[in-house]
Amino acid sequence: MKNILFLLLLATAAAAQPGPPRRTYCNPLNLDYGYTPIPNFSTAGRHRATADPVITLFKGTYYLFSTNQRGYWHSKDLYDWQFIERTFIPPGLKTYDDLCAPAVCAVGDTLLVFGSTQEKNFPLWMSTDPLHNQWKHAVYPFQAGAWDPDFFLDTDGKLYLYWGSSNTYPLYGQQISRKTFQPMGEKKEMFGLNDKQFGWQRFGEYLDNTFLDPFMEGAWMTKHNGKYYLQYGAPGTEFSGYADGVQVATGPLGPFVPQPHNPFAYKPGGFARGAGHGNTFQDVWGSYWHLSTMVVAVKNNFERRLGLWPAGFDADGVLYTDTDFGDYPHYLPTGPADHLKSTFTGWMLLNYQKPVRASSTLGGYAPNLAVDESIKTYWSAATGGPGE
Repeated sequence: MKNILFLLLLATAAAAQPGPPRRTYCNPLNLDYGYTPIPNFSTAGRHRATADPVITLFKGTYYLFSTNQRGYWHSKDLYDWQFIERTFIPPGLKTYDDLCAPAVCAVGDTLLVFGSTQEKNFPLWMSTDPLHNQWKHAVYPFQAGAWDPDFFLDTDGKLYLYWGSSNTYPLYGQQISRKTFQPMGEKKEMFGLNDKQFGWQRFGEYLDNTFLDPFMEGAWMTKHNGKYYLQYGAPGTEFSGYADGVQVATGPLGPFVPQPHNPFAYKPGGFARGAGHGNTFQDVWGSYWHLSTMVVAVKNNFERRLGLWPAGFDADGVLYTDTDFGDYPHYLPTGPADHLKSTFTGWMLLNYQKPVRASSTLGGYAPNLAVDESIKTYWSAATGGPGE
């Protein structure tokens, strides 16, 4: 990754931070992204990618699930992530997707996991010990086929499912029985996009494509001070302007109205771009974070990474995410944090656009592309031989 090519002002940082050095993180997150097959693409299996992430704090451990990784990560500190290999496709079920855009929810002493499907043939998984990869079916099949699902456990003990991924249809919501884990009543429409009124919802790299309808996807519900914040991604995962918006209601199934500050997670510039389709969660100290999808989109449109951002609710109840300098090092918390105050280290990239020499060059992958501050370009040697 090119953003590892930082020349950090370590002496200055050490002087500014008395005591033991604090850990830092940098986006995209440093994970062992899996090699992801993409149907109908000639580059299938030749690139690492994931997207549509969820982090859930369960029994003191953070669990990270994301699209088609054939497993999941766990961490105690949001820094050191360990991967657990597992397929969630039952024997005999023919599907390309293994937990695409998964729903993850802690219900008492149990972690529930469900992957996207348009059919009613996929299991709802459960575990009381995900740290040791112990899983079984909560119900199979789960009768609420849903793409980009999200489970939400309300403070009154009622369980809800939200879903939707379309450039035509809105998000949907429905109550789920805690006893049978099956849908209760009819699904309800939550809301759709309005790209004619809201420019950030328009399709295209520059939000200027008015001929194609934008996509709405990635539902996520957060409850704060008695209000329900239903979050969603738009307008398309392959664009720098991929962002998360939110609408607010006084009940879990609406009616919802757009928050005045939208999108609440947005990063259209910098080395790594995009901050859409993710989830909002609390750390062990109760501070909020927003996890999201970042775009690469070089080998195909669905080549993506993950980003982690400080988030929270301000005094007016407005949900926000701080993506400022989000692809530069930030300090990880050591206790409760005010996320309206930046944790940016102040370390800057000193080799930006500086002259570069290399042992050799493959085609147009020139050495200066290693320091042009774009995730979409890179230098390549002509061979993989010694000294390259």
